[in-house]
Amino acid sequence: MKNYISFLFLLLSFSLFAQTDTPTKVYLVRHTEKITDDPKEKDPLLTMKGTTRAVALAQVLKNIPLHAIYSTDYKRTRATALPTAEQQNIEIQIYNAGNLKTEAATILKNNKGKTILIVGHSNTVLEMIEAMGAKKPIENIADQDYNNLFLIVINPDATMEVKAMLYGAPNSYKEGAQKMH
Repeated sequence: MKNYISFLFLLLSFSLFAQTDTPTKVYLVRHTEKITDDPKEKDPLLTMKGTTRAVALAQVLKNIPLHAIYSTDYKRTRATALPTAEQQNIEIQIYNAGNLKTEAATILKNNKGKTILIVGHSNTVLEMIEAMGAKKPIENIADQDYNNLFLIVINPDATMEVKAMLYGAPNSYKEGAQKMH
C-alpha cells in the first residue's frame, strides 16, 4: 500500500509539473460586424456579414482545442463567440470589460497552461493584451476593423509573444487588406 501511495504521489507530481510547462495561449478578437442603423442602440445584434465572420472565426479555431471562451455581456460579443462555443461544446463565460486588470489576472490564473478565446470590443481588445502583461502589436483597432485576431503565448518562464493576424473576409473599406504576421 505504501508503494502504491508513493507511486500515486510521483504520478501526480509529474502531471502537475507537465501542466506548468505548458504555455498559456490566449486568442483575442473584437466582436464581428454589428447593426449600426440606430445610433441610440447600445446593444445591437450582428449583421449577416458579422454572423458569417463569426462562423469564419469558428473555422479558424476548429482544430485548436479551447478550454474556455470569454465574452463581454453584449449581444454582439456573445454572438461572435457562439459558433466557436457550439463547435467546441464550451459554455461562454462573461467578463467585465470595465475592470480589465482584475479580469485579466483572474482569467490567467484560472487558465494557466490552457488555450482560451476572449471576445471584446475595439476599445478593449488591445487593452486586455496590455492588462495581461504583453505589448499591444498594433496602435489601435479602427471602428471599421473586424478581422483582427491576436494570439498571446505566455511561456512557463513568463516571457510572452504576441501575434497579430487577420481572419475571414477583408474589411469592406480595405478590400486589399494584407495579412499580418
